[in-house]
Amino acid sequence: MKYIKVYTDFARAMECLTYEEKGRLFEAMLLYGDNGQEPAFDGALRVVWPMVRNDIDRAAEAYEKQANTSRENGKKGGRPPKNPVGLYKT
Repeated sequence: MKYIKVYTDFARAMECLTYEEKGRLFEAMLLYGDNGQEPAFDGALRVVWPMVRNDIDRAAEAYEKQANTSRENGKKGGRPPKNPVGLYKT
């Protein structure tokens, strides 16, 4: 499942945008997160977009790094099972 994180910091960056611009930005975020399609913005959106794109890219990289670590750990057999309470050997 593909997803994007929407940070609350975006709200401050979006204060100067109209509702239409906010909608265009959100749609661009979804398209960029889905297939990497870069929007062709002008005006205020052109200023806000690089910050948003960088956050999407950073979150995607962090997710991929964690997924790769989990894959590698899975190949090693994963985490050993825990002993249920009362079954410890003495």
